[in-house]
Amino acid sequence: MGIEILDYLKTNSENMVNAWSTNSNSFIPNNNNNNNNNNNNNNNNNNNNNNNNNNNNNNSENEEDPNARVGLAIALYIIVFSVFFLTLIISKKIIKIVRHTEVMIIERFGRYHRILNPGIHILAPFIDSPRVIHWRYVDLPVGAKKTQVMIQNTDRIDMREHVITFGRQHVITKDTVQINIDALMYIQVTDPMAAVYSVQNLPDSVELLAQTTLRNIIATLTLDDTFSSREFINSQLKERTMKDAERWGVTIKRVEVMSIRPPKDIKQAMEMQIQRDREKRSAILHAEGEKESMIVKSKGLAAKVVLSSESDKTVSIQNAKGFAESRRLKSQADAEVIRLIRKGIDNSNVSTTGYLVSSNYLDKLSQIPTSETQLYLLPETSFNFANSISKSIKND
Repeated sequence: MGIEILDYLKTNSENMVNAWSTNSNSFIPNNNNNNNNNNNNNNNNNNNNNNNNNNNNNNSENEEDPNARVGLAIALYIIVFSVFFLTLIISKKIIKIVRHTEVMIIERFGRYHRILNPGIHILAPFIDSPRVIHWRYVDLPVGAKKTQVMIQNTDRIDMREHVITFGRQHVITKDTVQINIDALMYIQVTDPMAAVYSVQNLPDSVELLAQTTLRNIIATLTLDDTFSSREFINSQLKERTMKDAERWGVTIKRVEVMSIRPPKDIKQAMEMQIQRDREKRSAILHAEGEKESMIVKSKGLAAKVVLSSESDKTVSIQNAKGFAESRRLKSQADAEVIRLIRKGIDNSNVSTTGYLVSSNYLDKLSQIPTSETQLYLLPETSFNFANSISKSIKND
């Protein structure tokens, strides 16, 4: 379309100039008209040359159009990525999200400005910045057997309780015995501003304070008192470190002595002493047991004798009563027998007593012969002869 217009102007330019010159005002001189005509002709020639150049340029632009488009696309990608990257950096500096149980201290031009509580906050870019602190905590990784002390630089302050371990501390007791003590302390930050601006390194400061205080406490106790006074050591350590910790915005919740390790020679001596004490207590208990056993046995024997005497007494009394009763019954039986014998004998010349003596004599006589004795029977006349001899002797 543009080429057709240029051709039309080229062919009709002379006619248009002539028409313009004839219709122009009369005050314009002819020389001027001629000059104008010449100028117009020159302009027309220049326009034709420009048109040709434009056509050539359009053709070259059409040939270079794909490369220009690729370069333009790359430039646009670079610009978009740069804008996105800058937006991300600026948003990270501006937008701060504080989690629960955490706070953040914000400084403006290096001076304290405010404390960010849990939630989302927007900071002034390049003006406000969070304060970075040095912190240390104890962690137990998954599958690990021992705890690890983790050290980090963070811009957030955890308001929960923290555990600070002292490690193995070398202390000396009152009786100049060097021992190793492992202890730990539970602390909680209550004033974040004081915890950051009142002390340079809060965990290390609390640990060193507890170590020096622990050494001072152990120096007033003997070795035996140290082993038997853990509760006293814990309470004294907490009480003495509480005031300094409060100045740093920290509250000490609890202090615990985990282990007390004496040197090997002291440990062996203590074990030997404990063994001797145990043997001594065992011997004392054994002697006391024997003593109690003898006392109990003697009391048992005395009680046995008393009971045996009482039983013998009771038996004797019962035997006597039984013997008396048997004698009484026997006497009654003898009396009844005599009465019956006397009643059965009608002869008054026969003595009842002589009958009973003769009867007993015959009973005893049947029991005299045994395998070891010999029995000799004498006639009754021999007794009469003996009686007569005895009587004659008496008469003489």
